Amino acid sequence: MKKEFIPIFEPFTVRRMTPKNKIITNPMGTNYGEQSGEMSFLHINYYEQRAKGGTGLIMVENASVDSPEGSNGTTQLRIDHDNYIPRLFKLTETIHKQGACIGIQLNHAGAAAQSKRTNMQPVSAPDIPSKEGGEIPRPLKKAEIMRIAKKYGEEATRAQTAGIETVDSHA
Repeated sequence: MKKEFIPIFEPFTVRRMTPKNKIITNPMGTNYGEQSGEMSFLHINYYEQRAKGGTGLIMVENASVDSPEGSNGTTQLRIDHDNYIPRLFKLTETIHKQGACIGIQLNHAGAAAQSKRTNMQPVSAPDIPSKEGGEIPRPLKKAEIMRIAKKYGEEATRAQTAGIETVDSHA
């Protein structure tokens, strides 16, 4: 019996994006972000090396849609203001020059945030910790949930402005 395999080194199209192959770099935190949340040149080099290696789609690590409340409190990327677009655009240009497509993971840390890092109580829809022994988050009001949901849309628009082809919502 002959088994069919998906040809990994052939292009595929999703809407208007056509990666050159089916090799995708998953979003993995590097903590290379500047203290301000801006993309650093270490980031650009890190992702460029993966694109040079032949990856078809680079998924950039999680970027906070609402800092500091939604931040993980490390040197996490931010995308919640227009001033983060220029470096993201520089990254996009660099990745495209290597023939790869680019996406970014949008994130609100929610109950996984740590007050010792953000100086704010974590928030979540329910007041249930994200893990055993974790901090009890402040339950969000409906209006706050709607505001955060809107932030995901606003930050997806910022990503698009920076030339990023796709987003991943980590929620």
